[in-house]
Amino acid sequence: MKIDVTYYQGHFPKKLTEGTIGSFNYDLKGFDHKPNEFNDYDAFFTYSTAVGMLGVYEQANTLRAIEEWHEDDGNCLWWNLPINEPPYCGTPLDENFPEYKTYYTEVILPIIEGSSDEKA
Repeated sequence: MKIDVTYYQGHFPKKLTEGTIGSFNYDLKGFDHKPNEFNDYDAFFTYSTAVGMLGVYEQANTLRAIEEWHEDDGNCLWWNLPINEPPYCGTPLDENFPEYKTYYTEVILPIIEGSSDEKA
């Protein structure tokens, strides 16, 4: 379902990334890569990691209609349009789910500095 967000264009950020089919999952929108710009592996790794994480966060924060939600998505933040109140956190399967909340975004887990997953 396509969401008409014309009203929000001046109030909310636009995506900086787009999905790709190449070696990156995401790339910067409209960015013209230069030949041999990734001859250095560290430059390639740093770019792909940073843009990849930005793409993941943008995807999680993209407003989606209730029809796209699946049980596997788990708890999400549920919004009504126009956005004029805090979101509901949960699923449409909850007993007290507010029926007027018809759009959702994913819950983004915090980054915990110093965790065992973090590279030095």
